[in-house]
Amino acid sequence: MSEYSIETLFELLNKYKVEVPIVQRDYAQGRHDSHTKMVRDNLLKDMESAILRETPPLDLNFVYGKAENGKFIPIDGQQRLTTLFLLHLYAFYNDDSKTELLQKFTYETRTSSRVFLEKLTQKRSMVFISKVSPSEEIEDSEWFVSGWKYDPTIQSVLTVLDDIKTVFGDIENLSQYLLNNEFKPIVFKFLEMKDLGMEDSLYIKLNARGKPLSSLENFKARLVKRLQGLNLSFTAEFEQLFDGKWTDLFWSNNKEDFDKDYLVFFGVLLRNKGICQDDAEWSNTLDYEKIDTEIYETAFYMLNFVSDNPDRENVYQLVFNALRENRTFQDRVLFHAISTYLYMAKGVGSGSFTQWLRILQNMTRNSQIDNNERYRSSINGVNKLADNWSGLLEYFSEDGNAMGFNQEQIDEERKKAKIILQNTDFAEVIYIAERHPYFSGQIRSALYLAKNNNGVYDKNTFLRYWESISALFGAKGSKYGHILRQALLALGNYTLSVGEYKTLCVDDASEAASTPSLKRLFSNNNDVVKCFLDKLNSTDDFESQLKTIVKNSTVPKNDWRHYFIMFTELFTWMSASHLRLREVQNEMFIIPNKASNGHIYDVFLSALYLTLKKKNINSWFDENLGTWADRYLCVDNLIIHSKQHKISISDTENKKVFETQTDDPVNEAAQYLNTCLSAYFVVS
Repeated sequence: MSEYSIETLFELLNKYKVEVPIVQRDYAQGRHDSHTKMVRDNLLKDMESAILRETPPLDLNFVYGKAENGKFIPIDGQQRLTTLFLLHLYAFYNDDSKTELLQKFTYETRTSSRVFLEKLTQKRSMVFISKVSPSEEIEDSEWFVSGWKYDPTIQSVLTVLDDIKTVFGDIENLSQYLLNNEFKPIVFKFLEMKDLGMEDSLYIKLNARGKPLSSLENFKARLVKRLQGLNLSFTAEFEQLFDGKWTDLFWSNNKEDFDKDYLVFFGVLLRNKGICQDDAEWSNTLDYEKIDTEIYETAFYMLNFVSDNPDRENVYQLVFNALRENRTFQDRVLFHAISTYLYMAKGVGSGSFTQWLRILQNMTRNSQIDNNERYRSSINGVNKLADNWSGLLEYFSEDGNAMGFNQEQIDEERKKAKIILQNTDFAEVIYIAERHPYFSGQIRSALYLAKNNNGVYDKNTFLRYWESISALFGAKGSKYGHILRQALLALGNYTLSVGEYKTLCVDDASEAASTPSLKRLFSNNNDVVKCFLDKLNSTDDFESQLKTIVKNSTVPKNDWRHYFIMFTELFTWMSASHLRLREVQNEMFIIPNKASNGHIYDVFLSALYLTLKKKNINSWFDENLGTWADRYLCVDNLIIHSKQHKISISDTENKKVFETQTDDPVNEAAQYLNTCLSAYFVVS
């Protein structure tokens, strides 16, 4: 280390640009807890006493870090330097000659913090001249971004600025006190660390005086203490890796919150193992005596593998998916699949790892794991498979059993395993098909159609069907919107049941709204789907083929399907998350949302409404609440009902004046109304 004769903030800024690095924690001296407030109040009062020479100069102790290329990166002293900087902003708020110097103090912890301090330095005169508090003036300023309210550093700065103005507001010539070189009221001991190199790692390991340990540091201290008590052979290496290579792994993935991800890693691991039950404050309530050798070995093998194999992008992504704030139960199960294999394989990822992970990804992503009970069942399912870690493909090819996952997907994996072991060319085709983002490893929509009369799955037949299916769907669903559904309706009633309702099948493959998806429809060996696929040619334009199927529809006009084929708008009358219909006494109704206790619409009356709209005839619905309500359409003084595929029209005295007689009830009724209203206007 080299010691310089730098003692004050301006002396430091005259020599260096001060840049608080990303690895530093947020500025915390403005927090509102009682301990921080006490520390802040004492510090500001000590500064005031020193400035007024009521006490000797205030020594803020050591400030040290790395200096290079005119830039100083503080490793310890960030909090004290920041408070001192804010005091100087206030003291020199009306001295423009100091702006350039003050702008040499900056934060790299967050973009918002850096930009805020830049703006604050530029606008400080307006902030401190104002009669209201600095925080109020700043938050009301046009340059203040509303989202900055959520930056903890900015919130702390606002609090400290208010307190600084309160404490130092009555001191005249405050700036002159701070510039006095004969009596420097506030000083620090500056140390530059030569050839530091790994300032990030040093900061991570550093617990500066007076700083409370972070949640990760607290957890690590107790984790290591428990490890030492187990007397494992790799104890020293585990500690070294924790602060070295493994820290670099989390740091490289998320520089701002690496310690949070690091802690979450162990939280997910321990919850999967049943050691903790939820994510809330688990590290503070954890019974460390329950952490056994297996858990330490699992963490050891897993973190080493992910650190040493950056080219295994799939593994890396699955691990860090489970560390996201919005992680799902499926993310946790896949994390467990990886950790279980690496524990069994002693950290070696051989060829069997690829098949293990492929099969478990397919089963996990195609199973409904949306609550804690199902999650635990899937975790136990992985545990049951652990003995087959080196040969899961062979296990499934012999019709091996599994629990905690969708049975249909388990059956599919068994069939694929047999094919993969028997036919390497077909295997490669399967692997490619499994990568489709919408179907996520579920390919039975084409596979089961490829079975010939001899019970053998034919690769070319599979390819013919799969090329069409994969072209029809993107990552989020149908590439062709409702035209795909219209083409299917032209060939049959493909709707799937969902309780007492029917659905035209949503795009959402995860079925988050508990409504069957097009993915499920195509995977269910539906006869309509097979008929539809048989009409497609993968070498021709798919949109043109779909439109041709729709155009050539022979669905009768007294069938509700005809009107969904004719009027795409009817799909928009339903929630995209549900696309639900309900059939009551042979009448089909459109359900706008999830249930039929609100407004619902008769399909025939809805089609008549749209037909009349095209003829510029105004109509409106009335009394449509609930399944059993009297639903009707109004045109002028006429009331229109639909029942048993017929449309009847009555006057205001409920006298029936017209009823359709043909198999084209909508157009027949529309023609009558058009003639009736035209005659009315002629007479008028």
